[in-house]
Amino acid sequence: GTMAAAVGMGAARSAAGLAEEAFFYNRENFQFDRKQRQLMEYQLMDMRLEQANLWRDDIRDFCTLTPEKMEVYLLVVALELGFCVMALCKARAPPGCPPWLVDCHTISVCGALTYLFLALWFGMHAFVSAQAYKVRILTQMVRLPVPSWKTMEASRTYSSAFEGLNKAQVL
Repeated sequence: GTMAAAVGMGAARSAAGLAEEAFFYNRENFQFDRKQRQLMEYQLMDMRLEQANLWRDDIRDFCTLTPEKMEVYLLVVALELGFCVMALCKARAPPGCPPWLVDCHTISVCGALTYLFLALWFGMHAFVSAQAYKVRILTQMVRLPVPSWKTMEASRTYSSAFEGLNKAQVL
């Protein structure tokens, strides 16, 4: 009887030892899997941020085309305006020139001034509008996908979650 009890006790100990070893082995696997899942979630967040940064760079590139072109156009328009003012103020018709020719010259220079002022106005408007739309798009439409607290908590796992699994998954 005592021999059978000792064998039974040894078998129970070895079964308990095996169950404990299986429990800790599966717990380590659970923690490893959860760590890998968490790293994957963080990698996905980084990739989303990088994608949004690429979009924002594209918008900056597209929106700088207009101001760069307008700088050149506005320089040319300003120079032409200066020439027109010079032609209006300093240009003199030769003596004996018919008055209708002087009137035509004055009217054409004033028309050129009007169109150049409009070109200057619209160029400045395009310059400022492009900058304003760039800021609006970057601040309102293409925002960085900053993860919420709920998302960060969802990517985290507590070790106590292992104890909540059913017995078939634990052993």
